[in-house]
Amino acid sequence: MKWASAFSYLPINYAVPLAEIKDRTQRVIFHNNLNGNKIRLRLSNKYSQKPLTLTSVTVGIVRAGRVQDAVSVCRNNNTAINLAAGEECWSDELAYPVTAGENIAVSVYIEERQEIGSVCIFWAANGAAVSVSENGNYTSGEAFEGRPMEEVYQIVREDTNKGTVFYGFTGIQVLTDDRVKTVAAFGDSITHMSYMTNALCGRLYSAYPGQAVLLNRGIGGNRILHDATSVDFIPGGGSCFGEAGVKRFERDVFGEEQADVVLVLEGINDIMHPLQLGHPDEQITSDELVEGYKQYIEIAHRHHAVIFGATITPCGNEEYPEGWLPVFEEIRLKTNDWIRDGMGYDGYFDYDAAVRDAARPGYMKEEYHTGDGLHPNAAGGAAMAEQVDLEKIMGGMKI
Repeated sequence: MKWASAFSYLPINYAVPLAEIKDRTQRVIFHNNLNGNKIRLRLSNKYSQKPLTLTSVTVGIVRAGRVQDAVSVCRNNNTAINLAAGEECWSDELAYPVTAGENIAVSVYIEERQEIGSVCIFWAANGAAVSVSENGNYTSGEAFEGRPMEEVYQIVREDTNKGTVFYGFTGIQVLTDDRVKTVAAFGDSITHMSYMTNALCGRLYSAYPGQAVLLNRGIGGNRILHDATSVDFIPGGGSCFGEAGVKRFERDVFGEEQADVVLVLEGINDIMHPLQLGHPDEQITSDELVEGYKQYIEIAHRHHAVIFGATITPCGNEEYPEGWLPVFEEIRLKTNDWIRDGMGYDGYFDYDAAVRDAARPGYMKEEYHTGDGLHPNAAGGAAMAEQVDLEKIMGGMKI
């Protein structure tokens, strides 16, 4: 038996207070693909400068649209969970049977007013669902009317592509069979937003019920070779972009559990940010990107994992300054040639081919992006996910 994450995101370092919560319940509902009789939560206040008290936390199964069989999650046998500033830990193990194919709800109630300074976030609406009540404790499973995310968090924009945010924990693990394969998708915003990973989860979980989990290890704005790009127009000055991939890869992919398979899509921000955000001293070459990929490969193989790369997708936009895109494309295309040559990764998936406009190769198909030419939407994410050979990543396991 082993612990595997049925659901997990990375906490993001915004470096500023994000919300104040008082007398509210947060509920996160996600699709589970694991079988087991024990669970535990990864509790987190990682990037907050202040302690956090979760008055009550429960886990329940969603049946017929209602949360049922809700049970309390404890830490050190206490139902009220206190987390110090910067602290992460596991909850007590909980004897609670779960079955692949169920939806699981984690409900968190905070009674007294507290500052939230550490959260997880994603954007796609076709995966996990998060809601926050206006007031009241609903951790026993009662239904409530959720508030719009932009009313709760200052970092959420009022548009159709708004982020979905949750606090207090980062994931839930199930004690399950050793044969279950953990697949980790590592990258930047194109992974983090979850349009591609949600589509891939749908395919993977349908083909391999109870046999695989897919973890999102993306951080929006992340780069392979440099730490967070300094910008002055987002909260925290860009700290949310995270540490360089070469610094965080081993911790985020193999720290909480050992990934068996790694899917890497990263490098677009290494090329783009120095050009777009005015940091010419951080401009990189294709050869430097390749050296970063080789570090990922060495780490993955040291952990006896299989690692697949992916071609960098296009990002053309008519509003870019003249001359910007040709410079970007020169580095991107040379890097993609190395990935396709198959000299380092155990295999690759051609996301570029899936979404690029045949008439304008430096641009994504109009129907495949969110409006900025860079980020795939649900249709673009699905097209990328279709490129992934499930049998290949599952090592020949029978469907």
